Amino acid sequence: MISPHAEACRPWHLSLWIAVAALLLTACGPSDEEPGAVATTTQLLDWSARRLAERELDKAIVGYRRALQRDSLAVTALLGLAHVYRLQERADPADLYRRRAFHVRYARGLDWIAGGESDSARDNLEAAVRIMPRHPLPHLRLGELRRAAGQIDSAIVHFEHAVEANPRFAESLIILGQAYVAAHRPADAQQAFGRAIEANINALDAYLGLGRILSEQREWAMALSHYEKALLIDPRSEPALQGLDQARSHLQGRR
Repeated sequence: MISPHAEACRPWHLSLWIAVAALLLTACGPSDEEPGAVATTTQLLDWSARRLAERELDKAIVGYRRALQRDSLAVTALLGLAHVYRLQERADPADLYRRRAFHVRYARGLDWIAGGESDSARDNLEAAVRIMPRHPLPHLRLGELRRAAGQIDSAIVHFEHAVEANPRFAESLIILGQAYVAAHRPADAQQAFGRAIEANINALDAYLGLGRILSEQREWAMALSHYEKALLIDPRSEPALQGLDQARSHLQGRR
């Protein structure tokens, strides 16, 4: 504790600097006032988050919109607006901003894949999944990254999530079937390919997948049938033509 005598003896300029420092510390703390025109995007986002936490929703909207004027792809601002509108029970704008945030993350993931940066791609695609867990596309791309890394079981998990997200999306079912084949699960693969054909009667790769499985099982007549169906879709399909010749050769050899 500083004695009154010591306080009285303190040099006047030291007291002045202490007072200035206190004012600076106060000024540097979070402010409830709306940031000025020169505020950074980070300052706007921080202020908006505090307004959101205090349920000052109209002010939060203003802050997040200002942040988007600085950076139209600011995911934090997009999600912030989605949250605010959800609290206001305004479903349409809430869904609009959530989808925008999703597409930003998904597009960035694709860009990183194209650039060969799998870790950054995975981070963005996983963020996209957190935003819209029921969308199949980021699960498909994450599965492809896992498969390319030789992690077939992890890839299958993502492909299964993609199918769960949209059971009528034939592409997901075909990719899942191909992953099952790679994992030596032919029965599961057959089921996936069959579901793909139910979703899209012209699912060429599903017919090819079934033809290959049946050929490996030496079910030549059934394999032949699937290759013929594949050729109805694409008469120039090399895998279908080769599979058809192989099946015919074995069937003729039995006679």
